[in-house]
Amino acid sequence: MQRVVKMIFVALGAAGLGSTSVAFAGETMTDRCSAEVAFVPTFDSKPNTHGTRILKRDASGNTDWTRPFEVQTDDSGFIRWWCHSTTGNAFDPGTWEVKVDPGALVACIAAIGGTVASDGGAAPATATCVKTIELGSSAFRGWTPERSRCSDHSTKIRARLGPDRLLETECMGR
Repeated sequence: MQRVVKMIFVALGAAGLGSTSVAFAGETMTDRCSAEVAFVPTFDSKPNTHGTRILKRDASGNTDWTRPFEVQTDDSGFIRWWCHSTTGNAFDPGTWEVKVDPGALVACIAAIGGTVASDGGAAPATATCVKTIELGSSAFRGWTPERSRCSDHSTKIRARLGPDRLLETECMGR
């Protein structure tokens, strides 16, 4: 009996069915994007990187499922994808990021009751500032970076676009 059980586990392992990395294969993530979507080959890539897969809706607002393809995740298992919905919409809240940055002064938060001194020029002195804030944009040429993560940290996926801004990404394991 022990020998039969061992043979079954060997057969399952050879078929890839005993691997924990495919435990959540088949999971479908649901996201939203009103325009084209670009899946980049590595997490830190821009949508103009060689090897990027771009999905564009047809007249009915849909696409077919792509063929499975590989992506590299970040250290936490996130997949990077970009939404092309900020073209002509630069004030989309998802495009903007606020950073506390001591190197560049855009705004100064003074202590309560404090004043911001001026050095006689146009720029305030930062000595009395509690923090400085820098406003920036995460967008790249109208594309906004997004991220998703399969439960099993899949690096093999396929995707499709649907009506009502739908993006579906199927996790296919590693």
